Order: sequence, then C-alpha cells, then structure tokens
Amino acid sequence: MTDQSGGMPHRREVQDLLVEQMRRDLSRPSWWQSIWGRLAIAGSVLVVAGAGVAGVVLLEQQPVSDTSIVYCLEGPYRNPDGSLSGAAASIATPDGVVSIDDAEAMCVRMWESGAFAEDDPLSVSSPPGTAPAEFTTCVTDEGEAAVVPGRIECSTLRLHPFES
Repeated sequence: MTDQSGGMPHRREVQDLLVEQMRRDLSRPSWWQSIWGRLAIAGSVLVVAGAGVAGVVLLEQQPVSDTSIVYCLEGPYRNPDGSLSGAAASIATPDGVVSIDDAEAMCVRMWESGAFAEDDPLSVSSPPGTAPAEFTTCVTDEGEAAVVPGRIECSTLRLHPFES
C-alpha cells in the first residue's frame, strides 16, 4: 500500500489539496464582513430598536382613574417578587372610602410619620421620619397612583407616567 519512498500513495496530491483548502479558508472574509453577516447585524439592530420603541409605546402617559388607593413606595425599586415596595393607603370613613385628591400629600404624611423607618410592623409607635425632597407620581396598570421618592423615569418600574 505504501510507495517506495515510505509515504502513503497519492501523498503529494493529498498534501496539495490540504494546502489549497487552507488557503481558501484563510482568504475567506469573516462572517460579519459577508453580505449575510451584515444583514444579520442590521436585522438585530432593527429588532432591538423596535423593542425599545414598543416598550415606550406600551408605557404611555395615563391619568389616575382609581382615586381610592395610593401606593407610597419605599424607594425607586420593586420587591424581588415584582410587587411595589412600600405600602398602599386609602382613607376610610364610616360611609365608605373617600377619594384621595392629593396622592403626594398622603405619601408625605406616611413618610413623615415614620411608616417606612420602622422594622417591626407590629410596633405601636414608630419614630418620626423625613419625607423626600422630590418625588415622582406614576400610575399602575389598574389606574392607581404610585408616588416614588426621587426623580425617576416611571418605565424603569414598569409603571405609566402620570398624565396631569
């Protein structure tokens, strides 16, 4: 099976074919330089841009439609389970629930009362707290007001901006 020189038969032809294949592979443009690579990159950019536009459109401004409850958030974040951090408040009377006309004032009272400073939820008295200097009013999907401490973009919390 071997030729007289001690090599495999057709060794020279196989070696020439391998060298030719390696030259073709080395001269081939990278995938991102080919037409299909450039189309894939352009398509990816369009998909990402479309998702960004869809996210902004889905979270358009919305008025508060349910004025019986206000969410006063502890900070500009959500809980690990996706629920809003902080507490919900409503004004109840013997006749029923009264609409909350000023959600920000309600939350300022909660922050000043120390509702978020106490670690023990069963504590009878909590030390007075301080209200944040700035806050942002957002709207939940259900149309309830959510007051967030600080100036933030409501969409970061998956909330709608408040339409005044």
